[in-house]
Parts: sequence; C-alpha cells; structure tokens
Amino acid sequence: MRNFISIHKTGFRLLRMIHSEDSIIIPLHLLELCFSVAQIYASLFLTSALIDILLAGAYEQAAWLAMALLGTNLVFGVSIHLIRRRFKGLRTKIWLLFYVWLREKSFSMDYETMEKAEVSEKILFSERTSDMYGGLGMVLYHYCDILKAVLNVLLSSGLVLYLCLAGSGDLSGIPGILAGPVPSVILFAVVLGGMAYGSWKVFRRFAVKQTEIFQAHTGVENQLSYLMNHVFGDPKAGKMIRLYGMEEMILKNAHVFYRKSRDYFGRMCRVGREESDANKVVNSFFTMASYLLVTMKAVTGAITVGAFTRYAGALNQFGGACFTFITAHGELRKICTYMQEFLAFLDMDSLHAKGTIPVEKRSDGEYEIAFEHVSFQYPGSSRPVLRDVNCRIRIKGKMAVVGRNGAGKSTFIKLLCGLYEPTEGQITLNGGDIRKYDEEEYRRLFGVVFQDFTLFSLPVWENVAAGFPYQEDKLWEALEQADAGETVRKMEKGADTWLYKDLEDGVEVSGGEAQKLALARALYKDAPVVILDEPTAALDPKAEAEVYARFNQMVEGRTSIYISHRMSSCRFCEDIIVFDAGRIVERGSHGELIAAGGYYAGLWNAQAKYYREPVDSSHDFSL
Repeated sequence: MRNFISIHKTGFRLLRMIHSEDSIIIPLHLLELCFSVAQIYASLFLTSALIDILLAGAYEQAAWLAMALLGTNLVFGVSIHLIRRRFKGLRTKIWLLFYVWLREKSFSMDYETMEKAEVSEKILFSERTSDMYGGLGMVLYHYCDILKAVLNVLLSSGLVLYLCLAGSGDLSGIPGILAGPVPSVILFAVVLGGMAYGSWKVFRRFAVKQTEIFQAHTGVENQLSYLMNHVFGDPKAGKMIRLYGMEEMILKNAHVFYRKSRDYFGRMCRVGREESDANKVVNSFFTMASYLLVTMKAVTGAITVGAFTRYAGALNQFGGACFTFITAHGELRKICTYMQEFLAFLDMDSLHAKGTIPVEKRSDGEYEIAFEHVSFQYPGSSRPVLRDVNCRIRIKGKMAVVGRNGAGKSTFIKLLCGLYEPTEGQITLNGGDIRKYDEEEYRRLFGVVFQDFTLFSLPVWENVAAGFPYQEDKLWEALEQADAGETVRKMEKGADTWLYKDLEDGVEVSGGEAQKLALARALYKDAPVVILDEPTAALDPKAEAEVYARFNQMVEGRTSIYISHRMSSCRFCEDIIVFDAGRIVERGSHGELIAAGGYYAGLWNAQAKYYREPVDSSHDFSL
C-alpha cells in the first residue's frame, strides 16, 4: 500500500506541474476520454435496441434507429478525431517540458552544487530513463487510460448490477435459481472479489521484481551511456583510440556492457510477459463466469436477445477495463519510479543561499574586493586548496596571479567570481560580503577566459554575444580587438556561421581561433574586470607572453587580471600575487619581487632559460 501511495503521490504532482504549465492539456484529455466512453455505451444501447426491434419486425423503426446509431458514431468519431489532432502539438510540448524543467533547475543552482558528481548523475539518469521508458506525456497518457478504465468499470458495473436484479422468467432448475436477483448479485460479487484479489496478488508479486531489475539495470546503462557519449561520440577520443590501438579493448568493454544490458532487458521483458499472462488468466476466469451469468439470464427469459448483446458487451468492457487498469498502472508504476529521481533533483536546494542586494553602479569603476582569512576545500576532499588567504584587490590597473600548477590560482579566481563560496572566512566588495549581493549582478563585474573555456555548436555571433543583447557594431569591435575579425569574415556566412558540426554543418576552428573567439566573448561582455585564466597553458613561454602582451593592449582602459604558472607572461603587471600551496607567499611588482630574492625570484630564475630573448618591442620580457 505504501508503494501504491508513493506512485500516485509522484504521479499527481507531475499532473499538477503539467496543468500549471498549460491549463488546456488535461481538460482536453478528459474531454476525449468522456467522448470515447460515451461512444462505447451509446453504441451498446442502440445496437441492443436495434436487435430487439428487428426481431419484433418493426423495420421502419429499425431504420431510424440504425441512422441514429450511425449519426451518433459519426458525431463522436469526428469529435474525438479533432481533439486528437490537437493533441499532436500538445504532446510534443509535454515531452519537451521535462527537459526544460531539468535545465531550468540546473541553471538556477549554484555552480558548486552542479559540480557534485551525484547531481550530474541525477540529471543523466533522469534524461536516460525518460528516453527509454517515456516521459511526462506517458504519465498523462497512462492516467487517462486508468481514468477511462475506472469510468468504464463503473458504467459496466451499473449495467451488470441491473442485469443481476432482473427477474427470472423460469425459476425451475439450477439455472433458474442462480439467475434469481439475490443469487446473481452474490455470484457476481464473489467473481468480482476474486478478480480483485487475484489482480492485487499479481501486482504485489511483480512490483518487487520490476523494481529490482530497474535499479540493477541503471548501473549498466550508465556504462553504456559513457561509451556512447564520451567515447564513440567524441572525435577527440577517436584520435587517442587510433594512436594507441585501443579499438579492441573498447569494443570488448562495449560487448560486455551490451550483454549485461541485453540480459537485464530480457529479464525485464520476461517479467513483463509473466505479469501480463497472470493478469490474463485472472481476467479470463472473470469473463467465463460473467458470460455464464448472462447466458443463464437469457436462457431463463429474464432478458431479451438484444439485452443479451448489451450485457455481454458491458461485461466485455468491464473485463477489458480491468485489464487496462492493471496494465496502465503497471506502466505508470515504472515511470513514476524513475520520475521520483527527477522530482528529487527538482527539490534539491543549492548549497548556498542567494543574495538580493544590488551591486553599486560606479561610473569610475572603483571597486575593492577583499579576501579575509579565506580557506576553501572541495566537497568530499580533506585537503584545503586555499589556506587563510588575505588580500585586497583594487579593481583598477593590471594584476597577475602566478605560481606553480596546483598552487590554487584558478580556485582563487573562481572564488573571486562568486562561483564558489569560501569554506572559511569571507570575500567582500566595497566592505560588503559578496554573498549578500545579487549573484548575477556581481558576476557582471567579470569577463573571464578560463583555461578550459568552451565554445558551443551555435553561430559565431551567439558564442560571442552570449547572454547579452546582440549589437552588430559591438560584436565586430570585440572580434577585431581579439584579432578574430579577419577569421570570421572569411567564413562562408560571416558571424552567422555555425561552429562545429554537432547541430549544423558548421566550421571546425583551430585551438588558436577558438581562443580568440573566447577572448572576443569576454570583451563583448564589457565587464569592468577581464580575467585571463591560463587559456594559453599549452603554448610555450614566449608564445604565451606574446598572447598576454596582445591581450594587454586589447583591454586598455579596463582592469585586467592574468593567471599563469609562468613568471615571464605577467612581467608588465604593476601588481603580482604569488601563490604556493594554497597561500599567498609574496606580493609586489616584478622589480620588487626580483629584488626581494624570494620565492618569485627563484621561480623566475628557474624558468629564465625559456625566455631570454625579448618577445615584443614594446614590452621587455628578457632578464
């Protein structure tokens, strides 16, 4: 019973969500349901009456009744057809709602929460199971089937009860006695009770089996999904597979996962067939007993031949409705089981509360951000990435954040941009804790190009303009500043050209071209602070220094922060923060830090052999 309640608690919540999105969807389904049931019973009554009239020889009356039968079916049939035509667009909308809600929730959660592995797993699980077993539309579809079956059962039960109470014309013999009102009611109640008990036993027995198989199957689907999405569907993986001869190994794993999946699907189908066969057996006993009752009523003269067809049809509807109810409920049980994971994801709270205070708009761009005893460690990790960081950053001028790989530089920037919150301490903007500010307004202060920046399979202009209003002049200005204007002009459709081939027959851009487009996106945002977080880490020191020098010219007049593990790249900055093992160990200008002869000077000297020659006439990067 608890499982039954849980299923329908989930189902009714999903129905409410669908109705809140579009209030016409459910009423239309209910209207179609009522017309369908009305057509069935109107046909039963008119057909039985037509048979009795024909047997009585009233042919003229029979002709009119036949026309009424045809007209009724025509009206109901056309109405149902028109409603179902309207369903086509609505069902697509319902199917899409699932993915819209999933993404809306994803985007509304803070970045730190979304980085958790279990959150990503919930999203993938929900999407995969929806594709496999049906989504929101199937929930509504099965509920309509269940409601139609219930309505059918009630109407057919009323007819059967009326049949049971009909008096017998011949009370002699066992058929006559059993055809009496009281014995008929008792017989029907016993048969109905037996059917209900049998159906419930079948439901309980197979519900446990289906749940066990479903849960076990999920792990196998995760494995297959990984191979399909991240191995077979990734061109970059294809290069590694060919270079290192991994074809046989990967295909071997794919066959293992496929066999496991096939075995689980086989078990699932077998259990489904067994459940269907068991329900058919239960239903067949009811059908046999029901027809025996109708036959006894007809033989004893309690009902006419036409009434026999009406009641036989009603009993057939009753049995079919019961079977539909059981089948639809089984499918609904399966769907609602995985939809519980979807709803659990929608109910997840972000790790951190969102602030509401608007960020002060300053025409002079004078902002000060302070790290006050800030420490941070990633969820599930016991090792802090940042340890008791204290510093003040005046948003004006050029700043560099340097240190070895893994020193905590990128984490520092993510905290600065509000993507993470400190485990200890606080970060303030002009004296106020940044957690109290509206996060969208706060993040508008920063335009960032991360080392692992992403471009999307969308037109160039959408990749650059991103979430900001499109202005063509501003777009081309950003592209020119990023040295990407000529590249985009050479594309077949200019800024309307799609990137990559995931969705359209777009262009494949090189790593350097992609980097320039990412820079253009940061410039287009027109944020007070532009951050370059090691997007050139794969380049040699001289090439990286050239990119940074060019970028320095691009952001003239704005605050710029450069992150690098190479000292030479950021020599032109007035303020350099040096990280080591999650702490700020030094701070000052290049000259001051070299003169101090400390950690920075040691790194500079260790790397000096890679950049002894100047890389730009306007910026001296030599020793």
